[in-house]
Amino acid sequence: MFTKKEQPLNREHGPDLVANIFSKKATDILRVLLVNYPKTWALRDLAKESSTALGYTSRVSNTLISQRLALRASARSELKIMAPEDLLKRWATFSHFVANTTFVEYYTSEQDILKFLSRLKRQKPGEYALTGLAGALLVEPFVRPTNTHMYIRKGSDAGKLAHDLDLMPVEENGNVKFAIAPCNGIFYGAQEIDGIRVVSDIQLYVDLYNYPARGREAADELWKKIQKRWDKYQD
Repeated sequence: MFTKKEQPLNREHGPDLVANIFSKKATDILRVLLVNYPKTWALRDLAKESSTALGYTSRVSNTLISQRLALRASARSELKIMAPEDLLKRWATFSHFVANTTFVEYYTSEQDILKFLSRLKRQKPGEYALTGLAGALLVEPFVRPTNTHMYIRKGSDAGKLAHDLDLMPVEENGNVKFAIAPCNGIFYGAQEIDGIRVVSDIQLYVDLYNYPARGREAADELWKKIQKRWDKYQD
């Protein structure tokens, strides 16, 4: 059981801490820390990399330290994540991709999902990033999805991509779901696989964790890949 200091939400917090380290704004910082683990960060560099204010970055850092998830790693007071697995899994537990995301839905008649995904090779990388089971299919194949989820930067981007991908608009139950990214940080660390852009392994794990229809199983499979990479840096 977590002690009061280790709670994900600091219900009693001072001016030097944040109330919720899993808020949209704070996760821009967490994403940088976890994507680049085990890199240590000067606060000014971390603020710049995550596009957050220096003062807010300092408060998030202090909160991570108070919850024993990070520490000051050097005489220069660089921040280092000391419990990356704990931090990632707390974040994933807190996050609910389907419930907390706005989707714009379309339909493709293409039954072979890999053939459909190959159409994305014609798109500019910055316009989208796959996530969910479709993203996992390219990163760490485990299940063959029936739906494709991809992040876009704003709702108006859906129409252009739908036209380029030859999609039909539907009100609900579409098999291509454009997820409007709550912030640009969602795209941080995105990877290209065979010409198709997928969110970082960190963001993909978070999105899969509470996703129904075998999302947790796919997340567990992806975790093996992340763990193998992180294990190389353990003392």
